[in-house]
Amino acid sequence: MVLSFSTLDAPYRDTVFHGAIASLENATVAFFWAGEEPRLGTLTVTLPDRSSSSLLGDRDQQMGLILGARLSAITSKMALVSTNLPEGVDDEAGKVLLDLAQRLLKNLKESGEQNE
Repeated sequence: MVLSFSTLDAPYRDTVFHGAIASLENATVAFFWAGEEPRLGTLTVTLPDRSSSSLLGDRDQQMGLILGARLSAITSKMALVSTNLPEGVDDEAGKVLLDLAQRLLKNLKESGEQNE
């Protein structure tokens, strides 16, 4: 099996958020960043029972935990999330990122069904 990522973008004010997601048998791995090049950021993990922890960094911790909770709830798997976002990300940006996560999962599911 080859690990492949689904990637999408979402415009937000004067920047573009990028997302990439991959599915493992027991986990979902997701990266969210702003800027041209992917960057590792604050790293969080959420388990299927909704317990969560921050593993690295703190700037985007809340956003990572929220995204991880959503991904884990939808997939019933562990969610490992990296967020590298501009400072001052607000609630509006959070909605854009949650929508991006939802679209990434849908895209990943559709591409997985086509590969079966």
